[in-house]
Amino acid sequence: MTDARFVRTRGAVHAAVCEVLLAEGLGGLTVDRLAAESGISRSTIYRNWPDLADLACEVFDELMHRDEVEFEGAADVALRAYLADYAERLNDRVYLAVLVALVDGSTRDTAFAEVHARAFSPTRSRAGAIVRRGQREGWIDPALDVQGCVEDMVAPFLYRRLVRQVRITNRQVDDLTGDLLHRWHPTS
Repeated sequence: MTDARFVRTRGAVHAAVCEVLLAEGLGGLTVDRLAAESGISRSTIYRNWPDLADLACEVFDELMHRDEVEFEGAADVALRAYLADYAERLNDRVYLAVLVALVDGSTRDTAFAEVHARAFSPTRSRAGAIVRRGQREGWIDPALDVQGCVEDMVAPFLYRRLVRQVRITNRQVDDLTGDLLHRWHPTS
């Protein structure tokens, strides 16, 4: 059983991590800054999270797995549901800030790199699972590379949010769904 005080402390510190990453990026993530933002003492933060990279990765893991959606139903329904969920996450400023911090940190820190590898593994990703299912069910060409298909799914939205810095619309979700289903369809 988890102590209720720790649950409150973890919630406050996780929220502070999100706020700091959103406002200042990975460079602003210090124990002093987290203590000021969360109202939790520095010693409590040090005791529970001696490594700030591990803490940031814990927060990203939590964001990645909150409100997980099961992608069931027909091929176009499952694919569209995934893309809509992905767009919603990327449109969330906090999720996007933590994602950018994870990618940035993964080039310099093994804790970030491990979470990055887990989060974006083609064998564990929800996008990869949809592609493999589509290949088994015959609505995606089995000769297509799963990782290439996953890149086809995520790249347009990442470009839109990270490079162009604009929100993803429902129309773009619909357009990408139709485009992918058309391009991936097995040829007779």
